[in-house]
Amino acid sequence: MLAFIEGRVVECTGDGRTVLKVGDMGIAVEMLRREAQALELDEEVRLHTVLHISTQEPKPTLYGFLQSDERDIFELLLRSHGIGPRVAMTLLELEPASLVAAIENEELAVLTSVPGVGAKTAQRLVLELRGKFKELAERLPEIAIVAGAQRDLADALRGLGFSPREISSALAALKKAGHEVEQLPVDELLRLVLGEMRR
Repeated sequence: MLAFIEGRVVECTGDGRTVLKVGDMGIAVEMLRREAQALELDEEVRLHTVLHISTQEPKPTLYGFLQSDERDIFELLLRSHGIGPRVAMTLLELEPASLVAAIENEELAVLTSVPGVGAKTAQRLVLELRGKFKELAERLPEIAIVAGAQRDLADALRGLGFSPREISSALAALKKAGHEVEQLPVDELLRLVLGEMRR
């Protein structure tokens, strides 16, 4: 398997298609738009890659990610029935922590906000992938997998207009500060989280 490539950026379009010069070759890679747009021409980069081959596509496509965690999530998403690489890439535009938290916490509204993901697809993602991000969550401490009171808190904060990423980051910061968030009631959690978000 082609695990990663390193090279110099010689072409980068707004839709994520990027070309790296590796030795004497120019290798075309499909990247997340948010990552591709942050690259500069002549920049040396390492991309963690997945070579996707499908009978439905005329040729193989190489997908590249700046972070290995994103590649791992991409591969997990492709295991879900009905999720192809294009939808998986669109889902990953949410960023890893927000996407994983949405699946683990059954936040269907977050998943269905992604173009191409309807209610049935979102439910299938949760059903098939929930619980499979445990190892990844340990590597990404900003992922806050919530249950019980924390889920009620997340619902309340979303109602106040906070994004899943802001909620996950605030809960992770409280855990890092030593608060036992799993044991706290909703009203106390809300007070602490709002205080954290005002910093």
